[in-house]
Amino acid sequence: MAQRNRLLSLLAVAASLIAVSAALFVAFRPGQAEEGGPILQYPPEPPAPTIGPNPTVPAGLAAGPQFVADFATADSLAAWQSVALDFVLPEDSPNWVIDNGRLRQDFAGELRNSSLAQVALLAEPVVGDGVVRVSFYDEFNGVAGIVARYQGEVGYEANYYRVRLLKREYEATPKYVLEKVVDGVATPLAAVEGPGFAPSQWHVIELELRGGTLQVRLDGKLLMEATDGQPLPAGQAGVYTRAIGGMLFDDFIIAP
Repeated sequence: MAQRNRLLSLLAVAASLIAVSAALFVAFRPGQAEEGGPILQYPPEPPAPTIGPNPTVPAGLAAGPQFVADFATADSLAAWQSVALDFVLPEDSPNWVIDNGRLRQDFAGELRNSSLAQVALLAEPVVGDGVVRVSFYDEFNGVAGIVARYQGEVGYEANYYRVRLLKREYEATPKYVLEKVVDGVATPLAAVEGPGFAPSQWHVIELELRGGTLQVRLDGKLLMEATDGQPLPAGQAGVYTRAIGGMLFDDFIIAP
């Protein structure tokens, strides 16, 4: 009799557990409430940022440039030379592609690995005095700029002027630097601590060279200027960034 009572008690406990489990399942089914409505709602994925139109090219620069590139077609890169400004292995060479009518830095190597190597894409014309201008849009890179009067067969041993800009989110300072690079060694000519450029929007960077006088403008405003007592001779000009990917350039202009 005692054994039968224990068995009945165990069956009663089991039945109670089953009932409770069923009730909990009904109450807390993923995505359903007792009335049939959702109880767990995840926020929708944010839409991909829309890249707006490029900044307008001033009439004075558009009237008679020495060289202009709008990257409208896939063969637009035929007139450009890719260089690594840091030492990299051949298999880690930087990639550049045309994407929807814009120039994009596309990581490094066949595997498209992200690399911190400093890279440049140089136009064919040789520039002495003049204005080098380009629009840039930072998706996730954080480093943009211009190279001018570039001379050298090997990027990490070359001579050139470089404008190097960092986005505002970077902790490193200064955010804006105008440098002279000789045999691969950079010497600052001018620097501004901050605030850094804003990502996910278009900016325009200009470097004007007149003999040993150099002026840098960002979005039409004078940012830095310097005088070099031993100016570099004429050379190629182009865009500068790191092989991290996520940097767009457009409307590259060399004007007298």
